[in-house]
Amino acid sequence: MNRYARLAGALYLTIITTSILSLIVIESRLVVDGDWAETARRITADETLFRAGLVYDTLMFAGVIALAWSLYVILRTVDRSLALLGLLWRMAEAIVGAATVLLGVLLVLLLNTNAFSGDQRDALVNVLVTARGIGFDLVLVFLSLGSIVFCGLLYKSGYVPRWLSGLGVGGFVLMLVGTVVSLLLPETRDMAMAAWAPGILFEAGIGVWLLVKGIAVADEPVDQPSASLRA
Repeated sequence: MNRYARLAGALYLTIITTSILSLIVIESRLVVDGDWAETARRITADETLFRAGLVYDTLMFAGVIALAWSLYVILRTVDRSLALLGLLWRMAEAIVGAATVLLGVLLVLLLNTNAFSGDQRDALVNVLVTARGIGFDLVLVFLSLGSIVFCGLLYKSGYVPRWLSGLGVGGFVLMLVGTVVSLLLPETRDMAMAAWAPGILFEAGIGVWLLVKGIAVADEPVDQPSASLRA
């Protein structure tokens, strides 16, 4: 099972590092909260960068499915039903994420049409960007739910140090609470982002651990020939 563990570790590290880079290099440069006219201007001026972000998001959510599958393979022997639940929640994360990509495509199409006046276009940009933001919050909800289940199973299994899996459980509970608060009270979004920190720390830590150490599993017994064959 260690080959699946190392695959999961590589995916954890790839997803978390590239997601942070995408947020810094693309999202923060193109999207200006509350200033939809400026957001439209920036995306129009650097449409290729925005499209690159959409391609990245597509590949990243495909990676999420591969990560969830590897974790399911590792943890199904601990509790198959809970491992399946974790897999389904992480798949829901990827599906909602794909919907945010489609909203981004609609945004590009809107900015390339002359069918709307400036004010109408800015209003539609507002709707699409806000919907994408809510979509990202829903992504975090399903990410948190799936990760809580997988981290709980890692804790139960003892495959990795329990302090690490315990950090994951606590970190994603905090992320879930922060995201739900952000959905209910959008004005608290910036403060809620602080709740992401423990989950991000866990993903970096578990990625390195799985990639370098793998998981602590007993050697599988080697099948012995039956008495009739030995005779």
